[in-house]
Amino acid sequence: MKIKLITGILLTAAAVAALTGCGGKKEMGKKDITVSVIVHKAEKGKLDQYLNLSGGLSARDEVYIYPDVSGKIANIIKLEGKYVYKGETIMYVDRFQVGADFALASVKSPLSGYITRVIVSIGQNVSPAVPVASVGNIDKVDILIYIPESKINDVKIGQKVYITVPAFPGKTFEGIIYRQDKAVDPQSHTLLVRASVDNQSKELLPGMYSDVSIFIRSADNVFVLPNSAVFKQGGEYMVYVNITNTAVLTKVEYLFEYQDKIAIQSGISVGDEIVIFGREFLKNGTKIKPIYEKELNKIEEKGGTMKPSKLLSTNQPVK
Repeated sequence: MKIKLITGILLTAAAVAALTGCGGKKEMGKKDITVSVIVHKAEKGKLDQYLNLSGGLSARDEVYIYPDVSGKIANIIKLEGKYVYKGETIMYVDRFQVGADFALASVKSPLSGYITRVIVSIGQNVSPAVPVASVGNIDKVDILIYIPESKINDVKIGQKVYITVPAFPGKTFEGIIYRQDKAVDPQSHTLLVRASVDNQSKELLPGMYSDVSIFIRSADNVFVLPNSAVFKQGGEYMVYVNITNTAVLTKVEYLFEYQDKIAIQSGISVGDEIVIFGREFLKNGTKIKPIYEKELNKIEEKGGTMKPSKLLSTNQPVK
């Protein structure tokens, strides 16, 4: 509903701009008009910035398990998810040869951990050159994250990451970046970093896909504005401030943005009325009719629409 209201306001403002730009005064009679805009009262708050990417989960210290002899898999006694100790048998290989009587050869885990993958099946031919399974520690899991080249300087060892997985909607897991490559992949232009996540619950499994948010920075006691309010002009960041129903172009000190919000350090004051919609039709000194966010919210709650008469005022000229 709010989108429809805003769209109506902007369309009306566009019509006003067109009329005033091509003899609109004559067509609308001798009545002057102002441009209606939506304004937001500036207040201080806190804004956090995150880098949102995706990542894959892998077991910590995961290694492949190889048989010592060639033959066929006779039996598999430890499947995925089972805990094994170092030296414990996970499967047997039948070394059957004509004229020879061999005992079944055991395939043992090289370390303690959980079986993460069994790559073979019973009856399959194997050799010492080909892995048959993998084992790893999943008390902690690694998230492999590929950072775009343009964002490398934003990511450091020790930064927090927050991940979600489709298997547990609404639940967030926290981790820490502990390792990063020292070279960028020339094909993808990304840098691989690894984050460690505590997984005592064993809810996270190797191979899972995850959405990752890397905490970049935070700003407190700053002005947090909708990004629709701020724009660049002449290399400077600017906003329009409503001063006695006049749009005043004002320079601000930009810090950073995240999603649809921007952190502003200075240039405006608490309580200033900042134009957040309709600024495209303004210039410094344009007369405006402010419509407040609260008024818009009340209309939305009632399920109503705003009358055209509320969008235009006829007592001031557009300059």
